[in-house]
Amino acid sequence: MDTINKLSVLADAAKYDVSCSFSGSARANQPQGIGNACKSGICHTWTDDGRCVSLLKILLSNDCIYDCAYCANRCSNDRPRATFSPSEVADLTINFYRRNYIEGLFLSSGVLRSPDDTMINLIRAVTILRREHKFNGYIHAKTIPGASACLVEQLGLLVDRMSVNIQNRPRQHTEGWGS
Repeated sequence: MDTINKLSVLADAAKYDVSCSFSGSARANQPQGIGNACKSGICHTWTDDGRCVSLLKILLSNDCIYDCAYCANRCSNDRPRATFSPSEVADLTINFYRRNYIEGLFLSSGVLRSPDDTMINLIRAVTILRREHKFNGYIHAKTIPGASACLVEQLGLLVDRMSVNIQNRPRQHTEGWGS
């Protein structure tokens, strides 16, 4: 799957997180015009001083080992799946930032192989942004429920804001389980 298709799938999957809101704008460039408005992945949040900030809002992956009944990305839900590599997240963020589409990143994920493995990939993506690209823009990341405390701390040292969804301990999907 190419990057644009992954972006479409993973931005759509991220819309269920209510921590910031999508603009909903979709407008193609007109002849002799400047810019496009694309609803895939751009959301807005507000700073403490009331300033509106545009963020790239995506999931690292919408694949998930869990089958939480309330979650649109649960493993038993039949929907297109995609996963970005940490370097793809960083490159996409930097490219959007350089085009002045965004000022920061909102990053979350489904649980790929385990909570710790998923957190390691989130940390890698943010580390590439911060250390290799020297990105000083705003980053909000979601921690993965069940991840080890040392990984949560590592991610917290790299981002501007961190949050976690509070839910019951999810159960892994096993053949024969219903939704």
